[in-house]
Parts: sequence; C-alpha cells; structure tokens
Amino acid sequence: MALNKKSLLNRVLVGIAIFIVMIGMILLNVFFVNYTNSPTDTVVSGRAINSVIIAVLILLSVIEMRRALGRERIPDCFSWLLWLYGFGLMPAYLLFGFVGILFFSMIVFIASVITALLRNRVDSLIYIAFILVYPGLFMATLLYLNRSATTHVYDATSPMNQYLENDIWVYINRILGEHATTRETALLPLNGIALSLVFAVSTFTDVFAYFVGSMFGKHKLCPEISPNKTVEGAIGGIFGGALGSFLVFVVFDWTKFFGYGAQFGLTFDGLGLSTINTVLTYVAIGLLGSVATQMGDLLASMVKRYCGIKDYSRLLGEHGGIVDRFDGIMFNSVFVSFVFMFIL
Repeated sequence: MALNKKSLLNRVLVGIAIFIVMIGMILLNVFFVNYTNSPTDTVVSGRAINSVIIAVLILLSVIEMRRALGRERIPDCFSWLLWLYGFGLMPAYLLFGFVGILFFSMIVFIASVITALLRNRVDSLIYIAFILVYPGLFMATLLYLNRSATTHVYDATSPMNQYLENDIWVYINRILGEHATTRETALLPLNGIALSLVFAVSTFTDVFAYFVGSMFGKHKLCPEISPNKTVEGAIGGIFGGALGSFLVFVVFDWTKFFGYGAQFGLTFDGLGLSTINTVLTYVAIGLLGSVATQMGDLLASMVKRYCGIKDYSRLLGEHGGIVDRFDGIMFNSVFVSFVFMFIL
C-alpha cells in the first residue's frame, strides 16, 4: 500500500487535534480535582467537565450510527428514543453509576418495544438494540473510567486519602439535609491512569499500524472488510499499543511526573505489585488493548460496508465522524474498564 502524503497529512493534523483533547481530558482529571478534604470544594471538577465531553461524544456517535443504518431500518418514530438515550446516559451514570446506565438502556429498549408494537415495526428492534450497545454502552465505558466510585475502604490516615474526590451525591445530600441518602462516596484518582491507557494505547496502535502498514504491508488482514489493512500493520499496531502503555507507566508510576506520592499509580500498596510486575501489567494491557482497538476498527468497517457508506459522517472532514475516530477507542475502553473493575 503506497503512502499517500495528503492522506497522511490529514491523518496527522486531525490526530494531533484529537490527541490534544485527550491530553486535556487527562490533565483535567489529574489536576482539577475536588478533594474530599478540601474546605472549598465545589461541584465543578475535571471529572465533571470530562463527563460533559464524553456525553457529547456518545450523543454524536448514536446520531451517526442511527443515520448510517438509515430510516428504512429505523423509522422516524424511534428517533425520540435515541435522542433520549443520547442525552440521558450521563445523568443516569452520575446519579447511579454504571448500573444506572444499564437500567436506563433497558428502559429505553422497553420503550422501543412498545413503539415497535404500536407501529408494527418489530424488525427495527434489532437495530435499536445494536445502537444501545454499540456505540452506546461501549462509549459509556469512558464515563466509567472517568468517574468511578472506589470499592475499597481506606483509613483516614492513609496517604491515599488525600487524593479522594467527592461524589455528586455529596452535594445532593447537602441539599436533602436530614433526608440525605447513604449514596455518598469517594472517587479515586486512578481514573486518570485508566483514561491515559485507553487514549495512549489506541492512539499508538492507530499510528504504528498506519505507518508500518503503509511502508511494509504486503499481506492483507481482512480484505473483504478493510482492504487497506495488512498483517504487518496489525503487528506494528500491537507493538505501538505496548509502547503506549509503557509510556503511561513511565509518566504515572516510574517518574511520578504529575507530582503524586508513592501511593499513586498501579504500584500503590492496595495492589502490592512489584515494579517488574507493574511493568508487565502495563505492557499486557497495551498488547491486549491494541488487539481490542484493531477489532473495534474492523467492526466499524464491517458495519459501514453493511450500510453501504464510506464514513459515519463528515464531522471531521476527510477523517470521517466520531465513530470513525473512536471505533478502536470504544473497544479498548471496554477492555480497560474490565481490568480496572478489579482496581477501582
């Protein structure tokens, strides 16, 4: 596959812009924190801003997938449900966590069933269910990684305590007063590492797969799905994913670049991992995350072929739409969420 300089320039420029947004989200998560022990804490925090960004991405992704599938498969009578779903995921998560998203998704699907029965369009339910899961739930895992309540109990004297952040229920309980609930909890700063792993692994996978495939690709990977992808590019992407996760280790665990103490990172006492095991953990996340990223890219291509479209939208110009750029990130986010489910 010849290296197209114009395509490369477009990919690099859009990639840089997306990368800057990703870095900004990580920095917001790390530095703009609403600490639990702060006497001047407010509702606004980096996590809150990131939640809005992710919610917008989810909404745009749902809209793009709905348009890709077309009105013949999903009539206009279902449109209001998909808009409701796109706008409702973030508040459902902020109030009730990822379980809230699951139940909200099921409620939307039940409403879709009622609509399908009334309009005699039961055939559309399979497409509605697909959108609720992909990109809906897949993109929503970014919310989980951005803002997860800790399942661990830390002693107030623990160095980790200084990094805990207030949950939204803290402020709701202040309003409720004597009628306050028991939902008040604390959030850990490990979410910054999780987002970094998703963004770094996916970005390095995409860049390395593109360069290696462009320069050395000879053997087609899945020609019927994505003719330009090669086995050599896929191997290069896996190497890039491992490198990306290793850089996250260097920044967060090795150099403590952001100034957090020894308790911050995957090496904190709660996990009890040695340095070498921590490195291996990061690299393993990078390797498997890269595979997940490339699987997501192939699925997005397969859906586009099924729908007979080139891109999900023209929001990013020649680079396509949100689903085009976040297809791999979605799959990688699901994988990293599964890993961090045992940590957060």
